[in-house]
Amino acid sequence: MDPIFFKSQKEFRSWLKKNHHKEFELILGFYKTKFARKGIAYKEAVDEALCFGWIDGVRKGIGVETYCIRFTPRKSNSIWSKVNRNRMLELQQLGLVMEAGLKAFQAIKKTNQYSFEQESIVMPPSYEKTFRKNKKAWSFFQSQAPYYRRTAIWWVISPKKEETKLSRLSVLISDSEKEKRIDALTWKKKT
Repeated sequence: MDPIFFKSQKEFRSWLKKNHHKEFELILGFYKTKFARKGIAYKEAVDEALCFGWIDGVRKGIGVETYCIRFTPRKSNSIWSKVNRNRMLELQQLGLVMEAGLKAFQAIKKTNQYSFEQESIVMPPSYEKTFRKNKKAWSFFQSQAPYYRRTAIWWVISPKKEETKLSRLSVLISDSEKEKRIDALTWKKKT
């Protein structure tokens, strides 16, 4: 299926009004923002999709100036991100949500299916104090990507037993001192 490039949010909304109940997918084309071509923006497309009970999927590059995203009707058991839940409430207040969108949104109240999203993951101050004592290890850890740091902290603080937490903290400090990521969070290459 070739992507469809809508010129505006209004044009996409019109397509959804006519097709949201009978189509099972749409490959929507977008122009990259660094190019001065006019078309619907990603955020606008997601807003309209939410209003009609649809959701965006994976982004794929098409060419230098364009990319596409597959949009489909939301399944009744799909998991809603916090961002989409909050945006849906805003769209409802604006009076933009159609019956199909409202039905999809109400389904999450029945299933209670939400995505797992930590607001923030923070290392307990006593653990951080211990970690900071090893300047080389702390420096390496701080130089890592935010995703790795959050995941490593979660790996340390998530066990129930304090002894397991302290053991993991020790591993994290030791590996960081060697300027390597902990094995538990390192992808293994298949040989």
